Amino acid sequence: MSTKTILLGQLAASYDENGWFSCLKFAIKGVTAEQADWKAQGADNSIREIINHLNYYNNAYLERFRGNDYEYTLPDNDATFDEGEGNTWEDEVQRFETIMDGWREEIEKADDSKFDEMAPPRNETKWKVVISNIIAHAAHHGGQIVLLRKLQGSWDSSDGVS
Repeated sequence: MSTKTILLGQLAASYDENGWFSCLKFAIKGVTAEQADWKAQGADNSIREIINHLNYYNNAYLERFRGNDYEYTLPDNDATFDEGEGNTWEDEVQRFETIMDGWREEIEKADDSKFDEMAPPRNETKWKVVISNIIAHAAHHGGQIVLLRKLQGSWDSSDGVS
């Protein structure tokens, strides 16, 4: 099995195909703006903040994978959870889907040798490792979103996890 095939399968599992766990697209399906902004007592982040965070980093690396210079515009990781504020919830969901669909398109059209190239800006890690980590990062946050929805009582178990 090729690197491309593995990455596309893992991207689908974390983004838009339920399997062993609920993918992100289903984790946020039907979430209202009010639900997206809700925080459980003691929780660090809301669903909206998690999506903001994913959008920030997934977009940064997507731009770099496309060959564009992309410098982080925020001072630290904590600030990425607030990035996107001012946009509607629906805008952030659409942005998330556009970025993730962009990743699928770029992986599909990439030459296999691209995955063995070093990823900027530090050029310390191959793209196949960076992309694999992006996918695992998305799955991690998808689980957080499902938990938040369960805590707020908005999770529909027919969408994946009971």
